[in-house]
Amino acid sequence: MKFNCIRVLMITLATVIALTGSVLMAQEDKMILDSSKASKKKERPVVTFPHNQHIGAGLDCKACHHIYQNGKNVLDESQLGAGNPDIRCSKCHDAKLRLNLQRAFHNQCIGCHVSYQKEKKKTGPRYCGTCHIRK
Repeated sequence: MKFNCIRVLMITLATVIALTGSVLMAQEDKMILDSSKASKKKERPVVTFPHNQHIGAGLDCKACHHIYQNGKNVLDESQLGAGNPDIRCSKCHDAKLRLNLQRAFHNQCIGCHVSYQKEKKKTGPRYCGTCHIRK
């Protein structure tokens, strides 16, 4: 009897973890970041972004994803499903803006990595060639 209860508990726990994980990892594991489409010029290779590695490191979705209104991030995380064109960075950060797509990526990614470095935490790359890898 006790064994059956433990087995049911383990199956329930595994199901909850699987369902929660699928929501948190709604995006592909490796995502291609290409700002050249917005700027019409390609100076460096595209970046392969390890999305799941960042989730696995415990980063909150809103650390990167945002929709600002009156200085507050009002993003509804349920919008973060894969393929939703309304939450793509290029939706707001286009070539006409001062904070275009390339600058937005650089500010977000490098800025976060630099702040982690200052806090003496494990962090990612901060130099061009470590993200923009030539084949």
